[in-house]
Amino acid sequence: METILAGHYQILRHLGGGGFGQTFLAKDVHLPGHPVCVVKQLKPSVSDPDHLQTAQRLFNQEAETLYRLGSHDQIPRLLAHFEQNQEFYLVQEYIEGQLLNREIIPGKPLSETYAISLLQDVLQALAFVHQQHVIHRDIKPTNLIRRNSDCRIVLIDFGAVKEVRSHTATVSGPTTMTVAIGSPGYMPSEQQAFKPHYSSDLYAVGMVCIEALTGLRPKDFPRDPETEEFSCALMRSIVSISPELATFLDKMVRYDYRQRYPNATEALKALYQILGQSVSSNSAASQDFPTVAHSYSQENRRQLTDRQPGHAQEITSPPGSTQLSSDLKKSLEQLLAGSIGPIASVVLKRTLEQAQTPEDLVERLVFQLPESQQPHFREQANRLLKRLGEFSLVKSKVQTQEATVAPTTLSPAVPAIDPNFVKRCEQELAKSIGPIAPLIVQRTLSQQPALSRIELIETLAKHLPNSGETEAFRKTLLVFP
Repeated sequence: METILAGHYQILRHLGGGGFGQTFLAKDVHLPGHPVCVVKQLKPSVSDPDHLQTAQRLFNQEAETLYRLGSHDQIPRLLAHFEQNQEFYLVQEYIEGQLLNREIIPGKPLSETYAISLLQDVLQALAFVHQQHVIHRDIKPTNLIRRNSDCRIVLIDFGAVKEVRSHTATVSGPTTMTVAIGSPGYMPSEQQAFKPHYSSDLYAVGMVCIEALTGLRPKDFPRDPETEEFSCALMRSIVSISPELATFLDKMVRYDYRQRYPNATEALKALYQILGQSVSSNSAASQDFPTVAHSYSQENRRQLTDRQPGHAQEITSPPGSTQLSSDLKKSLEQLLAGSIGPIASVVLKRTLEQAQTPEDLVERLVFQLPESQQPHFREQANRLLKRLGEFSLVKSKVQTQEATVAPTTLSPAVPAIDPNFVKRCEQELAKSIGPIAPLIVQRTLSQQPALSRIELIETLAKHLPNSGETEAFRKTLLVFP
């Protein structure tokens, strides 16, 4: 294989591959800084010119699909596609992070908290994919990356592109599949029969989630001896799963695709309904998560609880609990959401009721995260505490047994917004809206000079075109030193 492809991409090392092609880490030598990227090589299984032309047409079609899907924050952007020496190449954004098979490990069951966060993150991205009339077809832990920058799950290696390799062309022109796309253990029966549906992806997501909860590989899941169906009820000797979540997962992995949720949007709606929330079709594919509630007690695994209706309300803390200033609470909640998703507000509230000091709060939060995310969260949380006022955590005070005085929240003084932070705001905003960004930042500061950092971030975020970019903008700037 040539070391420089299309005169642009210098191969650095081999990342992996299989029957459908090979994947390489490369750098673009034509761009400033030589940014790294991922190059996927696809070798058509045909040599006849007519058949090769059919493969080329399929390749271009699927590349167009990937360009479209890359507009979502949790899907790598397709940077280029080309043909060289009768081989096809895709150049994609490099996602710095770790594959989920580093978190979902045999023999090490993960919490229901982790499973719910995983479901929400993957289904959010998958809802967008399904709304684009695309089926992923190869969801499994090694095709899910937890991105280092914000701990979100990114979907990679869409099965549609593999059709270029697995199709053969007949003399008359139509193409037929020669190899089923998918992975054993995560691929339902209809997909093995070359007839995948949107619900085929849900089957795979359900299997990944059960794998995380049980610490078992899919091939080791117990089946009902009469129906051959998977069921969480059969796993009670392995792990205790709340009845609501068990029912949800059982429907995800039904043998008959017609008995599953029809697509990721409907699955999300069902999940949030279980958790006492509602979600619209539009928000299902966005990054705007509803807040969900469940218990974090290790002794009581019935973690799904009812939440009071309405939006965020002032909470009167019981004697001995603690409370954060509004800015610090919002910042910590958003940082925590990067690891565990929309349940962050509930986790923070419950942990505040137990924490005695700011340092104790951070360590209690760290304890509830996957081990791989703990060092990053601890560092960023301590940085937030230091910047926004590390002693904004205060104790509730009790006047008498009959009357309780609500705790006083100590709000830190509005910090001066230093020029370096302003410049970073301009840079991050420009990534989405272009050269007009500095003008918007300066105009905002001139009109509202008393804005805090948090308020400035939120004001600027309103200028971003979609919720995915808004969330990334917030998370990047919230941890700026």
